[in-house]
Amino acid sequence: MSLQRVPPILQSVAQVRNWVVENVPGTDSMPGYDLFLKLGNDFVSHQVLTLSHLARGLPHPPAVIAEQLQRFEQHGLVTLAADADNGLAVRATERFLGLLDRYGRVFDAMFIVRGELRGQQLLVQSDNTQLADFGRILYDRMYDLGWLYLHNYGSACFLVASLVHRLAGLHGHRARIVSGQVEILNQGNAFMLGAPGYAKPGQIDGHAVCVIDDALMLDFGLGNVRKSYRRDFYWGAIADVRRDGAAFARVVLPDGVVMTWKDDWQSPGSEAELARYAPHLDGLAADYLARFR
Repeated sequence: MSLQRVPPILQSVAQVRNWVVENVPGTDSMPGYDLFLKLGNDFVSHQVLTLSHLARGLPHPPAVIAEQLQRFEQHGLVTLAADADNGLAVRATERFLGLLDRYGRVFDAMFIVRGELRGQQLLVQSDNTQLADFGRILYDRMYDLGWLYLHNYGSACFLVASLVHRLAGLHGHRARIVSGQVEILNQGNAFMLGAPGYAKPGQIDGHAVCVIDDALMLDFGLGNVRKSYRRDFYWGAIADVRRDGAAFARVVLPDGVVMTWKDDWQSPGSEAELARYAPHLDGLAADYLARFR
């Protein structure tokens, strides 16, 4: 396990906490800090704000939370009133919401929310929860290493498939590279990735993906789709392997576009293309292990 990233992460976490303590009244104690985060989360999640609800989600006695809520009320962050069940109803004030917005801006300056970023880049449609989770982790790590950017390897599908193949093997999965083509069907109009006759100068016909454990298809090399079809397209896709004639995987995008991976045609240049990238795999795998072992 690499610890080289831990100090910067801790420093950023400390900076965010220091901002809260310095700018949000009543957060100079752990109950106050915890309550600010809990109250903010429950407000934006449209949950019922009561003393009993807040106390159930915090590692502090209800009496401590009640005292802290009174401090927040004194500072104009909340208003308190008896609810219909003789409990204590909590309402966030405009001052609290303003501080919560500022907190979000400070957090955004320090961190990127992984789930939101990945959701924009990676399409996942799988019934295999465990394998799909592995695919997500692998995507995150390859992204963090800079391998999936267009100007790096994001358009070199044979190299990306080779890397996924190598890394999946390092994690104990059976993996194989599949060469074929992808059909992207949008209201009767088809865009073909890797089909014969579509290669541009310096490219070969064909598209490569990795299949792990004969169950899950990982395609993290969709850069040429983003170049030639749609700039806001997904960077990668994860789908269950389900044979349907020439198709071995299929996904439906939220906008109704259908992507189908087919292997009824393989580029005659596939083996040579894989061999061209093979000398780079040992060094890249070593970089991966140095970061994520």
